[in-house]
Amino acid sequence: MESLDEENFGGYDAYFINEILDEHECPVCKMALRKPIQTQCGHRLCLSCAEEMRKRKEGVLICPLDNSILDSSKIFTDIAVKRVIMQLKVKCSNFSNGCEWTGELKILNEHLGSCEYQTLKCLNNPCSTSLLLKNLKEHMEKHCIYRLVTCQYCEQKIIFREKQIHEENCECLPLCCVNQCGMKIMRKEMSSHITDSCANTIIPCQYLNIGCKFKGMRKEHETHASSLMQNHLSMAISKLDALENKITLTVDTLENKIASKVNALENKIMLRVDALENKIMSKVESLETKTVSKVVALENKITSKVESFENKNASEVVALENKITSTVDALKNELISKVDAQKNKIMLHEKNLEIIKAFLAVKTEF
Repeated sequence: MESLDEENFGGYDAYFINEILDEHECPVCKMALRKPIQTQCGHRLCLSCAEEMRKRKEGVLICPLDNSILDSSKIFTDIAVKRVIMQLKVKCSNFSNGCEWTGELKILNEHLGSCEYQTLKCLNNPCSTSLLLKNLKEHMEKHCIYRLVTCQYCEQKIIFREKQIHEENCECLPLCCVNQCGMKIMRKEMSSHITDSCANTIIPCQYLNIGCKFKGMRKEHETHASSLMQNHLSMAISKLDALENKITLTVDTLENKIASKVNALENKIMLRVDALENKIMSKVESLETKTVSKVVALENKITSKVESFENKNASEVVALENKITSTVDALKNELISKVDAQKNKIMLHEKNLEIIKAFLAVKTEF
């Protein structure tokens, strides 16, 4: 049955205990009048039925009983009849489901809001089971395959129909150790248990790095280590000896490489020193040759001038000779000073070369 909502079209389709009177029945929808109106011809209609008839007749309202055209200004709400209808006795629309409630029409909606015999769909998606409200809670909490339950291992909320699959794959499910050590371990901790603590896990000896090739269960390793302590010690000593020999060989190899590189560097430096000495000597010889050449040219020039002035007065000749002698001596002194400075520079280079040779000799000894 529809609710008493006044937005519904037509009258009240309720299960009345007593047959309703003709004056309380709408001639259009044949149901109990909802918001009854009375026309000028004395007939009564549901307000919604009258509005629907007006729409169908393009705004004209015609009485369905005598076909008279009705004037909207002469139609009024029949409050008295509405009150009588709302007081009529009805049964719950869920009486076919076993509800025994009866009461006035005006409180039917209130009853339907809490009637335990109304049919509802289960609220657990996507369950489509329809059942009575009084059975809904028990179904949702105990029987619905889509209800939420708590995993006994990880306490996660899961759908009941997926419970078995979840528990078979639950990370917190306790499993017997695959190595048959007798312990039960959660699935998520099984790998770390086998790797780190399982007594039956096969692992190599802790002295594998010194040559022990024993492999056995973790629980056997303490016995193995205590019974073969002397062997492990001997292996360790042998490993140390081999390591010492390897280090010695490496050191020798490095020393040879260093000595070879030092020798090569020393030879390279000596070659550069020799080249520098040859270059300096060449420049000195060139300078001496140039100086001697200039002195000879000057002497020749002076001699030529002396000869040209031989016919002059003796006093002028003597004065000129003295002047020339003085000039020659000054030039000679200047040239000698330049040569000495160049020799000092050469000697300084030679001292620097000796220092470099001494430094190389000391580095080679180290």
